[in-house]
Amino acid sequence: MFTFKSLQISSLAFLASSLSLFAEKLPLQMATNSGAEIDYIIESANKEKGINPNPIIDDATFLRRAYLSIIGRIPTMEETKSFLQNTDSQKRTKLIDQLVYSPGFSSHLFNFYANMLRVQSTKDQFGLGWQLWLRDSVEQNKPYDKLVYEMLSASGHCSENPAVGYYLRDRGMLLDNVSNTAKVFLGTQIGCAQCHDHPFEDWTQKQYYQLAAFGAEIDYRSQTVRDKIRETVAYKRQGQPGMHQLNKKDRRERQRLNKEEARDINSLFRNFNNNAISKSDGKSLKLPDDYKYNDGKPGDVVTPNVLFGSMPKNVEAPSPHAEMGAWITSRSNPMFSKVYANRLWKHALGYGLVEPIDNWTDRSNIAHPDVLDTLVQILHATDFDTRETLRVIFHTKLFQRAMCDFEIRDGRVHDFRGPLLRRMSAEQIYDSLLTLEKGNVDGQENLQQRNKWASYTAEVNKLLTATPQEIIKLDNQADRVEDATRDLVNKSRTLRSEIEKARKEGNKAAVTRGERELKRNYQKINEIRQKIQEEQKMEMSMMTMRNNLRVKDNKFLRASEMATPFRPGSFARDFGASDRVTTDAQHTHASIPQALVMLNGRQIEAITGERGSLAKQMKSARLEADRLNLLYLSIYNCYPTREEQTKLKYVARSRQDIKILAKAMLNSKRFLFIQ
Repeated sequence: MFTFKSLQISSLAFLASSLSLFAEKLPLQMATNSGAEIDYIIESANKEKGINPNPIIDDATFLRRAYLSIIGRIPTMEETKSFLQNTDSQKRTKLIDQLVYSPGFSSHLFNFYANMLRVQSTKDQFGLGWQLWLRDSVEQNKPYDKLVYEMLSASGHCSENPAVGYYLRDRGMLLDNVSNTAKVFLGTQIGCAQCHDHPFEDWTQKQYYQLAAFGAEIDYRSQTVRDKIRETVAYKRQGQPGMHQLNKKDRRERQRLNKEEARDINSLFRNFNNNAISKSDGKSLKLPDDYKYNDGKPGDVVTPNVLFGSMPKNVEAPSPHAEMGAWITSRSNPMFSKVYANRLWKHALGYGLVEPIDNWTDRSNIAHPDVLDTLVQILHATDFDTRETLRVIFHTKLFQRAMCDFEIRDGRVHDFRGPLLRRMSAEQIYDSLLTLEKGNVDGQENLQQRNKWASYTAEVNKLLTATPQEIIKLDNQADRVEDATRDLVNKSRTLRSEIEKARKEGNKAAVTRGERELKRNYQKINEIRQKIQEEQKMEMSMMTMRNNLRVKDNKFLRASEMATPFRPGSFARDFGASDRVTTDAQHTHASIPQALVMLNGRQIEAITGERGSLAKQMKSARLEADRLNLLYLSIYNCYPTREEQTKLKYVARSRQDIKILAKAMLNSKRFLFIQ
């Protein structure tokens, strides 16, 4: 048998020459043989235990599973008919590759990353930039180790380096950020050691602080802005006596005026420190005042050190936190590759080789250790190519086997006789309903987000390169805008608090009223700003002074193009989309709001209503059989069986009955679950 291990030796020279900064496409034979190696390992191990593999699924089930698992939505009716009518014996293999290299793959994978990293695009100003940077990184198929290192080593302002969003996401919470970093990238939960030695694992509080010490010099401020303010204040003092020429009283008065001037100018840059980090030499991390162990004293300065292993040799890192990034992403760090390989396995098949995926311990059971080793080899041979690693998993026979419909609890090991049955994620349901309503919209991008970010970065650059004279002029204009809108801004703040309170209390009427009034208030603010900008002939929109860069969502774009996280009470949040507060906080629990939305929600009405896409297609289908075919091909992605045709042909005669049937199908487990 032509295995990956033997193939790896013979193809190493090919890989070395063909893999550039972003890994090239693996030859199909290499991908399928690697998948066959994984199948062989699993089936051999299961055979020894008397476990038979699940049967291979039919074409229709495979088609639907492939679309949902690879690109995160069901196929359109046209895509369904094209595949089912195709007689090519290699059509499954070809479909996998077609989907893996399609825009929908990146859309689905972005949701995977955003949940893992807790991306919040509406958080301050950096959030939108971080979201777009991550989306671009996924579309470019940036190697995973490079993507992670760019975040862990990032510094500067978000406009020049959006990857700083990873640290700004937890601004001022270094210890929490370190806990999350170890959990996400190393599968190691050290949070308990923040306050005391870990009660169940070997991690000590000292080790926790040693790892956190790599970030001790991170300062949440923009040094460029500090220099710009100092330069502008100095310009305003030109022609005045220097400090050394003043007496003590006048010197104090000058210092007071300088601080006042700096505060006034700083209002022009007031959000810059919320959206930038810099390296502050001399800052250190100390053991807490209540430290009680023998390996240190309260208040001792902590020297950075890694949790396990050693720092990679010949690392030229610009900062201590970049050194930590180099250690975490090093190939010599076994946990980095294993944890990611396991995450990709779960992303494709519904359950990890190790569970929980973010809590590996000495007691963790690995379902098939040789499979994990093979996946790590693939990651390394492809330079951490996420697309190619997932492609190998999708080319396994395991991916084509019938689902296991039993529940696995408490992180127990799954034998992988077949993938695990699971409900679609909130994003998959959202995107699948959108597909039913609008067809394939995979390639459509949220240009409003792009345009807003481009305007913002241009404005930041203009501020940071402005002369002192220009800064003074812009500051005076900004002061006038602030004075004119102060009351309205305060009112908006109050309204947002009231809306949030009403939302928590479940008072939808109050939420609706508040949002309507808030919208009117924002319109007034924008009108005043625009009027002043026109009068003053302002060259900037003062976007840098806004708290965030929120963009109104386009409901006809995929979930990955929306602001993140989805708002409470929205369709996706009702179906378990993550609040992006904690890692992988998404869920698939059923609820009453879900049932109500699936019966009478906007999406369902847009699909099944008189003006809906399905209703329009039904009008052109004259025969009952044609209507049933249309429904089944669109919603279930298969043709109805003879039995179903016999039972439902009378329903298909009435428009009202066919609408009820469509709603019933959309509410069925057959639609909502990945089978």
